[in-house]
Amino acid sequence: MILRIFDRPDADLPVVARGVALGFFDGVHRGHLDLIRTLVYRSSQLHITPAVFTFPVHPGAVLWPDQPLPGSLNTLQERLAAIAACGVSEIHLQSFDARFSAMEPEDFLDQIIAGRLSARLIVAGPDYRFGRQGLGNVTLLQRWAGERNIEVLIVGQVDMAGGKISSSRIRALVQEGDLAQAAGLLGRPYRIEGVVVAGRRLGHRMGFPTANLAVPAEKVCPAYGVYATRAHVDNRTYEAITNIGLRPTVNTTDPQPVIETYLYDTDMPLYGQAISVDFLERIRPEKRFESLLQLGAQVREDLETVRRWHHQAEQGYEWGRVGSIPIYYLPTERFAQAALHLVFQAQADERQSACYALLMRILTASCRRYPSRISLASALDNLYGATLDGNVERNGNLQTLFLSAEALISWTDGTSPFQETCRLLFDLLLDPLLDDDGLFDHDTVESERRNLLMELAARENDRGKYAYDRCLSLFCGGRIEGLSPSGRAGDIRSITREELGEAYRMLLSQVHLELYLGGRIKPEILEFCREGLERLPAGERPDLYPGLLPAPFMPGPVQEVQEYKAVEQARILLAYKGLPPYFSHQSIVASVLNSMLGGDVHSLLFDVVREKMGLAYQIYSMNQRYLSALLVMAGVAVPSAGAAVEAIKTQLGEIIAGRFEDTLLERSRSMLETAILSQSDDLTTLLVIQINGHLSGRLLGRDDSLALLHAVSREQVIALASQLELITTYILTASSAEAAPEA
Repeated sequence: MILRIFDRPDADLPVVARGVALGFFDGVHRGHLDLIRTLVYRSSQLHITPAVFTFPVHPGAVLWPDQPLPGSLNTLQERLAAIAACGVSEIHLQSFDARFSAMEPEDFLDQIIAGRLSARLIVAGPDYRFGRQGLGNVTLLQRWAGERNIEVLIVGQVDMAGGKISSSRIRALVQEGDLAQAAGLLGRPYRIEGVVVAGRRLGHRMGFPTANLAVPAEKVCPAYGVYATRAHVDNRTYEAITNIGLRPTVNTTDPQPVIETYLYDTDMPLYGQAISVDFLERIRPEKRFESLLQLGAQVREDLETVRRWHHQAEQGYEWGRVGSIPIYYLPTERFAQAALHLVFQAQADERQSACYALLMRILTASCRRYPSRISLASALDNLYGATLDGNVERNGNLQTLFLSAEALISWTDGTSPFQETCRLLFDLLLDPLLDDDGLFDHDTVESERRNLLMELAARENDRGKYAYDRCLSLFCGGRIEGLSPSGRAGDIRSITREELGEAYRMLLSQVHLELYLGGRIKPEILEFCREGLERLPAGERPDLYPGLLPAPFMPGPVQEVQEYKAVEQARILLAYKGLPPYFSHQSIVASVLNSMLGGDVHSLLFDVVREKMGLAYQIYSMNQRYLSALLVMAGVAVPSAGAAVEAIKTQLGEIIAGRFEDTLLERSRSMLETAILSQSDDLTTLLVIQINGHLSGRLLGRDDSLALLHAVSREQVIALASQLELITTYILTASSAEAAPEA
């Protein structure tokens, strides 16, 4: 998708219906991201063009010309790039001059929003003001739009770490030096970009040459001091340490602050190069030393302190890029193992889903070096229990394929089992077992086909899993979102080796790909993985933003379906629509609601329906993030199915009516907090959080997740529960003749 930027009021515009987001969006922080992604999501559902209407310069420059403007969190180009990354098609830049500022609110809406932009959807925040003296507000906007049959969405604020996320709040945190909390509210580290200029070469003479940048005049300057940072140069990211300030020990005349950044583990020349510096955490304030000797000693101490910070922070970041393939790295010292995940994402149809699922099994069964599962397993055993796995998932309309490796970082003899396991993974991917015709080995294909069909048959014979699959298919109206990620058995049976070969070629060159690494990984292993990606054939892979995100989902029609099979225990499934979209930071409210209703042992369904009423052998609920759905599942005695359905509805009604104790909310928060804290105990879980964060566009660290959780209120839970609408009621039960007597 090509982004178009219109910066002249007389420019010719395509004659199309648009969804329009309104705002200045300085910062493009988590609250802004929710608003802009809501625009893109809803515009996709309406099949209209998503556009952002904003200003190149803050309106305050015209409204309050005698007052200095606060520094910006982004330059104009940075702001436009962040907005574009959300998937918008157009950005309309309106010059905010005296004439524009004098427009009446209705004239602005009539002439620009409806007239020039042909808006059919308007998305704004609750505090949005427009028109002369800011007389226009969302109440006027909603009334005006209602008279013209234009949809208006008011996206609520995002609360985090004690208050509303706002640009002014983030700006203050940057100026105070609290860059860690600023990054949490922004959704990414605060960044300053520039071209490296020549300095006084004092750092070079002291043994740690620095790249010097000027602080952009329009941007907020972080509090003076020493920071843990990361520096981006030529598609590579380096751990770094940065001093920002006036350098009082060596400078007594220059009043302009300077950014001095030292990049660890490289000595590349940087003069004249473009560089970006991400500010992660302030280590100490700037101070004046009595001598260069004292300064040098402090700098050496700072270098060690920041090096330890990088090793212990466990923050994932994009280490490098090979073409359009990003390499994400999560450094951590807490685990003896390291892990690698190759993650492929594709918009697959029914047959292609089956083809990719079978292909992943074939790729992890053998390669030319190890032509059987037995020889491959033996090789892994010799690597002290290393593992290689292939897996498939369904994320809305996307199929996600994982090719994963995990192994010990090092062995007592000095070898690296992990590096050899990575080598083996790339052998599986790039050097599979083929016959003389270049097709996958016949025996391997047929063996893996049988294994996959047996797994699908076992799932269908499991009554609980069968009922879940049937309910999901009904809820999704038979569309791809409700299909098993492994596809249908009929397709698996008929897939040819030629089809598998074509799917393999697409996987290597056309499917979106990301590489994730986690652990205490040596630079040579990072380079080895980069070189492995360079061996992939050149192709055109879609970018995740905006080309490949889970599509907006609308469920099928309201249905009540009862199916009969020989069962000892009836299975009940209720599927509700109405949860926030997968990218929304309000998803944490959905997690709390799920925990209160049926997601944990303290929940209403467990406590009331199972324990007190005795209507269910088992009962629980779960959120389906990419379907914006909540599912309730229960196993009950056959004669109790109807009563159990009504009891489930009643307990949800209790939450909607607010008839629940505060202790229920507090226990749910506590359970979720424990779950969030425990995620850091496992390396694979840490990496999966990174993968899901990039896919959803909502990357959260542990502290970010806890801050969002603690902001969830009773009122938010009630409001969300009130939005739920029951779409699918599915009951798998025995016929009256087959019903087992109730115990």
